[in-house]
Amino acid sequence: MVMATTQQQPVQQIQQLQSTNPVEVYSALRTIKNAIIGSNAKKTLYYQLQIIPHVSSLLALDDTDVQIRVQATTIVSSLAHKGEDVAQQLVDGGVMEALIGQVMPGTDAALMEASERALNALLGYKATRMGAEEHTHTMVPYLLSIITEAKESPRMFEMRMHARVELAVLILEKLCVTEARQFTVANTGAMDLLAPLLQRGYPRLQVATLRAFAALSYENMEISRALATVAHDGRMFPQLVAELARHSDADVRLHACLCLANLSRMRALGDARAVLTVAVPALAKLLRGSDVPRLQVIEALGYLCHEDAEIQMAAKNAGAVSDLVAILAEIESQDGADFVDHARNVQETRAVFLALGTIVSAGEECRMRAVESHAMAHLVRALGHSDDGVKAAACLCTQYIVRSVPICRTHVPESGLLRPLLALVRSSATSVQEKATAALINLLPDFSPLRADALKEGVVDVLAQLVESEHVTIRRNALWGLRNLLVGTDDDTRRQIIEHVGIARLSTLAQTGDKAVREQAAGVLQNVTAENEVGAQAVFDALGAPQVVKLLQTLLASEDSAVTVHALYLANNIAVRERSLCELIVGDRELLQTIVDYARSPVSEAAIGALWCINSIASHRADGDSDSSEPRFLAQLEAQNVQSMLETLLGDPGLCLGVRDRVKSCLDYFSSPAI
Repeated sequence: MVMATTQQQPVQQIQQLQSTNPVEVYSALRTIKNAIIGSNAKKTLYYQLQIIPHVSSLLALDDTDVQIRVQATTIVSSLAHKGEDVAQQLVDGGVMEALIGQVMPGTDAALMEASERALNALLGYKATRMGAEEHTHTMVPYLLSIITEAKESPRMFEMRMHARVELAVLILEKLCVTEARQFTVANTGAMDLLAPLLQRGYPRLQVATLRAFAALSYENMEISRALATVAHDGRMFPQLVAELARHSDADVRLHACLCLANLSRMRALGDARAVLTVAVPALAKLLRGSDVPRLQVIEALGYLCHEDAEIQMAAKNAGAVSDLVAILAEIESQDGADFVDHARNVQETRAVFLALGTIVSAGEECRMRAVESHAMAHLVRALGHSDDGVKAAACLCTQYIVRSVPICRTHVPESGLLRPLLALVRSSATSVQEKATAALINLLPDFSPLRADALKEGVVDVLAQLVESEHVTIRRNALWGLRNLLVGTDDDTRRQIIEHVGIARLSTLAQTGDKAVREQAAGVLQNVTAENEVGAQAVFDALGAPQVVKLLQTLLASEDSAVTVHALYLANNIAVRERSLCELIVGDRELLQTIVDYARSPVSEAAIGALWCINSIASHRADGDSDSSEPRFLAQLEAQNVQSMLETLLGDPGLCLGVRDRVKSCLDYFSSPAI
């Protein structure tokens, strides 16, 4: 009987919320509140008993008693901590509007404080933050008024007062999730108002303020640069934050580094010394400690080092590369162990590979440090991980490490990397396949010892299939891989690629669709025909002369300079072969004129490509191979005023050396070169 009574109590309490007697409603709410605070099981129970509609209704009524509102609001705050789904249901039930109404001027102080805590809890998730768009313009002035009021109050240094300011700043931070809202907050004068809080001496308030500044400046160049000009007490904002990056409190140091990372990424710091000498060493030291969540430190380090070789080198010098690899070893040692947060380990493993990949993306020294720290073994094992996020991150890290020719030649062959990577190239997970194909590209150039092994493993067939992928990035990567395979390859491999992919398909891809795909397809066609007797004839056999001319005209008309450069070298590869093939190019006056015009291109790569093509056309002699005879196509070239154009180019003092050398080479074919 006691057990039955205990089970019936929650149901009775929920029913009691519908009573017309305020005392009974208050009593039920207070009992429920006391039960669910600190108990996830009780939160689940009352959630299943549909408490959300009841508290939403009580808060929506205009005549609900203040004490009842305080209890209901505290329940909302507690329930919001259960998870994003529950928080979203509360928002959908209209709780957000009710809470905002409860923080307006004239509201009971206890209710106002409870409402602020509930708002902070509700906005703890990305979905609920994004859904708060319509309330931002109402909430921001209110939150800033709390800070202004506290600043002017003699009670500012009381614990209760700065705790309320901290809460307001935390809510403000959570609202800055879009660029529009960042500007909404910034345009209200928030930056100047928040800056003095950094010097208040309360670590919790300093952390909240730093978080707000980090959210405000994240990926926003205009605000970051404006923030760099904010001053307080004679010191500029970057200086204030750099000082906090040396703070005794680890949480303060971490969030100060996040602010510096944002400013650095947006190129808002005129002087990078604060990042190189303060932020990077601080984050590296935090990696080795346990005072703050390690995941946040790893992510902050990776973000800070993005696309900045100098910062990456500083991270390497601070020991970050070795420390990141050591974290991987620590996590691997916990596999299968009891009482281990494996979900957190997965997150950290993924973050480590992303950060490590960022640090090694540009510098050879950083890559060598990773390899010397035995990163390759961890990478190979991670390629077989059960989590797709870890596999994708490991592929990204692999892509950057194997950019190094020495590493690719020495450390990679013995690592056992190829087969697990090829398995991921065939993965059904798009995110994994994208990163795996990108990594594979760097294993297929002519200098790679793994190219031969990859061919034995059927890489041509795999890439040919991926050329038909519906995902643009995978299609581009597959073409890029084939393009690398064609450099310095033998005719058998070239024929295999032509057979599996098809010249007609490459022609279509080069002329239509995504820009990145067009560029790579044009590059494959260039390499198919380069330095061999097979490719050019295969192109004409597959397309026919009129379509080859049309293909070249289309590619040369592209606005993408990379495509036009490939087209010029494709034309050169055709022209340098058989005289009969060259005649098809020379015979189309418009096509020949276009090629000649590119010799004057301000893009040096295009000019050199055009001059190579002119050189190849002029190399055909009227009497076959006789060097004494004049160029076979001299008349067509003279009709385009090629010699005059070349002499004019040679007289240009600003002409780059590569173009000048090629102009001289072309002029050698004319009877009266002006050298």
